[in-house]
Amino acid sequence: MSAPYRLKTAGLTINLRQEGNGPPLLFLGGSNFDLSINTAVFDSRLPEHFTVAAADPRGLGATEAPDGDWSMADYARDALDLLDALAWERVDVLGESFGAMVAMHLAAMAPQRVQRLALAAGSAGGAGGSSYPVQKILAIDDAHLRASTALEILDTRFKSLRTSSPAEAESLVRARMAADERFLNSQDNIHGYPRLLAARAGHDAWDLLPTISVPTLVFCGLHDAQAPPQRAENIVKAMPDATLHRIDGGHSHCFASSEAVDIILSQWLG
Repeated sequence: MSAPYRLKTAGLTINLRQEGNGPPLLFLGGSNFDLSINTAVFDSRLPEHFTVAAADPRGLGATEAPDGDWSMADYARDALDLLDALAWERVDVLGESFGAMVAMHLAAMAPQRVQRLALAAGSAGGAGGSSYPVQKILAIDDAHLRASTALEILDTRFKSLRTSSPAEAESLVRARMAADERFLNSQDNIHGYPRLLAARAGHDAWDLLPTISVPTLVFCGLHDAQAPPQRAENIVKAMPDATLHRIDGGHSHCFASSEAVDIILSQWLG
């Protein structure tokens, strides 16, 4: 297992990790992606077939947090600068949640650098519909209520679980509270996270989608209320070469089971 390291790019110093062998694959993680905590992409089968690179977004983990306001275009440029620093000319890109939004902007900004796209739990914004505003959850003062609200939005089945198995539901809330605390106490995430969410709130790639012609796999969780399935359906309708895959899961469906990764491997390597 390789350790994360910091790499100076044209824009800022980025903390990243590379793992695996094979063609290059850039993974763009969610709005709370921190390499010191999130390892799901490296624990999947993807590094068995690709050289996977994933980085802390600006403001999170050990990646720099420049002054000023940030935009989704800034995050796309960060990804492009990272590809330049790695000397990766053309790559496959997998974006999850916030990372799927960034991937849309990246593919529109530098179409010659993206070979194929996979978008999981993302929304186009604008007329295509936005994801749930996570900053509303962050604004909840009570940690228990904040965690339970997040779980209800991440997976619509959680409400019924609280009735059918309250002890199990409470265990999940406590685990979410611990995860939230760990994330906000990591590096300077407590300050960088609200700034990232402010950029996320301005996400609108709807008018860009018709210009993205690369083959694209779009994944949605059937029980996802953060990026509901309709958002994925809208993305597929707007893109020239996109196919929809519905997963029996919530917002974290990309790695909660092997189904999405199996589809990526079969479609891209089959």
